[in-house]
Amino acid sequence: MGSAILRGALAANVMSPTQVWLANPHPEKIAPFGDVGVHTTTSNPEVADGVDILLLAVKPQRMGAVLDEIAPLTAGKCVVSIAAGISQSWLRSRLPDAHIICVMPNTPLMLGCGASAMTEQGDIPDEIYRFVYQIFSAAGTVRILPGNKLNEIIPVSGSSPAFFFRMARLMAEAAEKRGIDSETALALAAKTMEGAALMLQNSGKTAGELERQVCSPGGTTLAALTAFDELDFDGMIDEAFDRCIRRAYELGK
Repeated sequence: MGSAILRGALAANVMSPTQVWLANPHPEKIAPFGDVGVHTTTSNPEVADGVDILLLAVKPQRMGAVLDEIAPLTAGKCVVSIAAGISQSWLRSRLPDAHIICVMPNTPLMLGCGASAMTEQGDIPDEIYRFVYQIFSAAGTVRILPGNKLNEIIPVSGSSPAFFFRMARLMAEAAEKRGIDSETALALAAKTMEGAALMLQNSGKTAGELERQVCSPGGTTLAALTAFDELDFDGMIDEAFDRCIRRAYELGK
């Protein structure tokens, strides 16, 4: 995810490669960035010491150890975290003299069409906040949320690509059972998802209105949706949200 964010920012000329320091314990993973002018190292403190804005693309389970390394070097700097379940308040308790921004991005950032939720500005200087916003908007859509709602947005955008991928896979498998080539079915399902997303974004209609627009009285779509109703698809989505959010809070403990 860190690589996707950096590629998007570089491609949009939000920053130049020579302005960026990148740390990873496995040098081979970041070598391609070094080839284009990014400063690379295996030392987290070296990066923290040399930059004004520090992006923590770190798994939640490793966050504590990383903060121990960099905490003395973050006073007055902006620290941006993309770790699920790691709260803004907890980061402030560990880095009390830093400006803290939390962002929940998703994997479509890799294609420049991601969706990121970003915490509110608070006391962060305008120039810094706008720059961080630019970094994420270079690779997709950004929306601002209160810091205490970042876990609740994870199933909406952070985890939901997996929901859509599973639905596409199951649609292709169901089609194959009925004699349709799975590659053909997957291509049609994926393009239909893309088109439906564009309609949600651009039609000016609600999701409910668009759903009803597809449904002819007594038609095939309504017949299909009766299975969604009888098997409580709505309740399953609600439960998936609860489990996702609950796990986010567990990771933050």
